[in-house]
Amino acid sequence: MTDNNSSMKSLQAYEKIRDMILSGFKFPGTRLVLSELEEEFGIGRGPIIEALMRLDRSGLVKNIPYKGAIVATPPKQKEVIHIYDLRVDLESKLAVEAMENLSASDISKLEKLHATMEELPKNHYHFDRQFHCLIYEASNLPHLCNIAQALIQSVESVLNIYRWEKEHCIKFNEEHGAILDALKSHDPEKVKKTLEINIKGGLKIIKETYSKMLRVPFE
Repeated sequence: MTDNNSSMKSLQAYEKIRDMILSGFKFPGTRLVLSELEEEFGIGRGPIIEALMRLDRSGLVKNIPYKGAIVATPPKQKEVIHIYDLRVDLESKLAVEAMENLSASDISKLEKLHATMEELPKNHYHFDRQFHCLIYEASNLPHLCNIAQALIQSVESVLNIYRWEKEHCIKFNEEHGAILDALKSHDPEKVKKTLEINIKGGLKIIKETYSKMLRVPFE
């Protein structure tokens, strides 16, 4: 019971700090002082430390030795939209290049990843990333793959903080199945279209959840 209570308090602290950062209440570079957060939230130090560690993993906070937790700089709303436009263009090109290079072994790996995601694991996003990375690496265009990874990582801090609902995962699984079918059919236009739908699905989640959470429109 004590562990559950601590986990709940850690989640509360995480959500409160996350919302303050995304709403602009805590500016980039601001120190997140433990004693001040304890007093403000009425939550003990342990759960707050856990929350800050989780926020560090998401990219919204940087835990710096001897300085403590500092608010990182998440991408602005306008940047997120531009990043997704760039992702659609670049990742579609990589997938089309990869289409002719994917071996039977690669397709088998993609099918296994897809099957794992259909079981709706808690770390669904982790397998999602593996699925896309495997495709892009088969393009044999490593420099462009690095750029694609940088673009994905730049919005990862925003995307990772949202809880993917079960229906989101089911929808993404259907889209991954369509991408796999398009790759197998060697249809470049179908590959581009299915990837665009899947990538923009992530942006849609960000828009919907951001607007709901902060009660302001994502423009």
